Amino acid sequence: MQEVVKTSVKRKQNSKRQRRRRRNMSMYILLVLILVVGIGFALSMTMFFNIKSIRVTGDTAYTDQEVYAASGIQEGDNLMRLDTVSVSNSVLSKLLLAEDVYVKKHFPSTVEIIVKPCVPTACVAYEGGYLIVSAKGKILEKTSQPKEGLLIFKGYNPEFLEPGQMLTSTEDQKNAIYTTFLSNEYAADLTEVDMTDQYDIVVYYGDRIRFDIGNSNEISYKLRLAATAIPRLNDSKKYNLRMVGDNQISATQQEPAVTTAPENPTEPESTETTTTTAAPAA
Repeated sequence: MQEVVKTSVKRKQNSKRQRRRRRNMSMYILLVLILVVGIGFALSMTMFFNIKSIRVTGDTAYTDQEVYAASGIQEGDNLMRLDTVSVSNSVLSKLLLAEDVYVKKHFPSTVEIIVKPCVPTACVAYEGGYLIVSAKGKILEKTSQPKEGLLIFKGYNPEFLEPGQMLTSTEDQKNAIYTTFLSNEYAADLTEVDMTDQYDIVVYYGDRIRFDIGNSNEISYKLRLAATAIPRLNDSKKYNLRMVGDNQISATQQEPAVTTAPENPTEPESTETTTTTAAPAA
């Protein structure tokens, strides 16, 4: 009986030793894995994945060398440690005509810099002339006259005037008005937007049609309404359009100006017609 008890005790002791060995082995394997990963990470940040090639793609006005210099990347820099956001911001700040810059890492040793050019989109008037602005609001240049084919904005009151800076108004509401016009498909036929009084906005379709749209509420709706009404007008005449209520436009035809003063001066004659137009489908 005593011998059976001793055998049972030995078995329990052996079982405990085996469990300890398994725990120790698991800890050992874990430590080895952590060590291997740490060494691999350290090597990848120093000896491995160093940049050997910088590739520039995209339709840009700049040479590859100019983009390299603006990026600040040097051959031999570590690809793992490269901050793509900082590189992108560096290129954007130094290359005036770059609208978007994307930086991609191609392991083991290549960086690709994708540059998308600015596209002149609008002329914004200021006291000294006009600012030529890109689609994303980057000021590209100052001019004394507006550029042909670009939508003109007056009364915007830009806060910054230097090329390379981002366009913003000293009046917050005018930023929203500007963005609404630029992004609206029905503004494609406009040539000028006057937001000097943001509660009495005036837009022009060439020199033939002036449209007083009022405040900035429902700009998109009002432009759709005008797009429906204008084709009904005589295209050889000039008109002043004005909103009447919520779904009507009043069209006033202006008579040609008198070139010689009559004996009894009177106000120029005009013919007014009111076009009632239901809201077009969105």
